[in-house]
Amino acid sequence: MSLFPIVIPSKARPSGSTLRLLQAAGVPFTVYVEPQDHDAYQAQGWNCRVLETNDQGLPYVRRVILAHATDWFWMLDDDITAFYATVKGKAVKTDPRTALEASQAYFVDATHIAQASLEYQQFAWRAKQPYALNGYCDVCVAIHAERTRVCTFRDACDLKLDRDFTLQVLASGYGTLRVTAYSFACPKNGSNKGGLAPLYAEQGREALASQQMAKLWPSVCTPVTKRDGRPDVAINWRALRPKA
Repeated sequence: MSLFPIVIPSKARPSGSTLRLLQAAGVPFTVYVEPQDHDAYQAQGWNCRVLETNDQGLPYVRRVILAHATDWFWMLDDDITAFYATVKGKAVKTDPRTALEASQAYFVDATHIAQASLEYQQFAWRAKQPYALNGYCDVCVAIHAERTRVCTFRDACDLKLDRDFTLQVLASGYGTLRVTAYSFACPKNGSNKGGLAPLYAEQGREALASQQMAKLWPSVCTPVTKRDGRPDVAINWRALRPKA
């Protein structure tokens, strides 16, 4: 099975860890960058696609990517630090090509699936099955362009883009699949420079994002506060679970 095309929206991270991991594995990819960042990325030798304008936000970049996509493609965050295979209850490091190609086998022939992803490394080791259906798909995500044409990346959900998009997929009647046999690691939201760090640094910004999700998805999303004090949103995935 050939690897789906890989695209990476990136901002102010020309040495992003995802880019380096893919480069080391010999995996081709395209980075979507703003005009103001192009020279820095080009200097690193990356295959870039330059957006028309600067500072339009991550939802805009992802909408551009989705508009140009056909069939299945991978859309990865630019700060993934490692890929893993789940082996006998342990997360064992592997290369990105192995993780992505092997994960594709779980959903590529499933006509009812429109979005898929790998699992977070901190959760994958305890999974009882190689995949989970109809839940979150974050960070390392495969999207079927045609099956998700009715979905979009909304400006109001800039800090909850993955979760909102997945809810839209489920609401449209398609399913999602998260591969737990393979996983990834990434930094805590807003903890590293570049990307969405300026938004996460804004006082009250995460709480506002959670409140917005509750407005868009009443009875599905509920604002909560996590143990570390960070505002978040609890999602009742069963409320939108496809019947088929």
